[in-house]
Amino acid sequence: MDYFSFNSISFSYSGFGATFFYMTPLAINMGNYHPKHRGKVVGVMDASFSAGPAIFAAIYGTMFVKGHVTDEENQDLRGFYLLNIICSVAVGALALIFIKRITYDVDMEVTRIVNWDESSPILSNSEHIVQREITGLKLLKRFDFHYLSWACFVCAGLQIMFQNNLGTYLKSYGLESYTTLFTTLNPIAAIASKFVAGFLSDAIIHWVPRSAVLLSFNLVQTVDLIVCVFFANSLTIFLITDIVIGFANGAVWCLTPTMISEFYGMNNFSRNWGFIMLGNAVGGLVFQETFGVLYDLNTTTSNQCYGRHCFTWSFIIIAVSSFCASILNIGLLQKKMDEKKYGRECPRAELCCL
Repeated sequence: MDYFSFNSISFSYSGFGATFFYMTPLAINMGNYHPKHRGKVVGVMDASFSAGPAIFAAIYGTMFVKGHVTDEENQDLRGFYLLNIICSVAVGALALIFIKRITYDVDMEVTRIVNWDESSPILSNSEHIVQREITGLKLLKRFDFHYLSWACFVCAGLQIMFQNNLGTYLKSYGLESYTTLFTTLNPIAAIASKFVAGFLSDAIIHWVPRSAVLLSFNLVQTVDLIVCVFFANSLTIFLITDIVIGFANGAVWCLTPTMISEFYGMNNFSRNWGFIMLGNAVGGLVFQETFGVLYDLNTTTSNQCYGRHCFTWSFIIIAVSSFCASILNIGLLQKKMDEKKYGRECPRAELCCL
């Protein structure tokens, strides 16, 4: 088996394994706590998921690179893969032992927070939580699901493409010595963003919908990508972009599953969120292939391209895509504001495929 085939198979298995490690504890812990803590729970769980790339990027850069900046063949990949195997087995064993479903009691949850009496409106509202359970074709016929899912497909896809090609960007800009910094800083920004988005959206949910919080992150991302069209080869601008993409990525992966569970229920959460994750993977593949084709058009006989012009059209495409995702976020926000204003949704107006 050649080197390329072996790595392709290894990455495929790693991707499947990472999905199971991610989805199982996420869904279980979301169901273990009161819905009012949903943003915080998802934020903490997803932040932990992002901490892995940050930690392992730092470990790789300090222990396994061995001259990678000047010689790509001089790196200890075997040792790094062995470390990943050992850690995966250890984490899987710990998950089997400690992850379990714990039911919560709504009455107990509320009485720990308020001094309840028979006329307390707070307890009454908390006891009668209206929870819709929607999946399958019924889900696919809803406008709000398409607003939410397509915005996620686009944003997650372009963010995956950016993260995957950090090394290519830096080498083309003559900044390859900063590779460890950039690959570590991006997931650290995602970790911080997930905490902020989760805790903040829980705190202000009665005044500001989660979709508005997500929209704010996407608008900042769009503006930053527009700037990159003209100044991406600047170390300062590209460092800011690395952080902004990390923050936007964290918001998408924290707030989207939170809204999926709140809009369509926890009984089918894994199926609904899994479908969107599949779309994210397809979106990432489309953006990656587009990036590869555009980069190849600018390469020389050495299959290398240097300078800002190598990625001008790539940044234009993802900037426009990010703007389109923001428009979808606005559509979702408007729908949820109307729903809140009238106290219900219009069944006919909700369906996009009658």
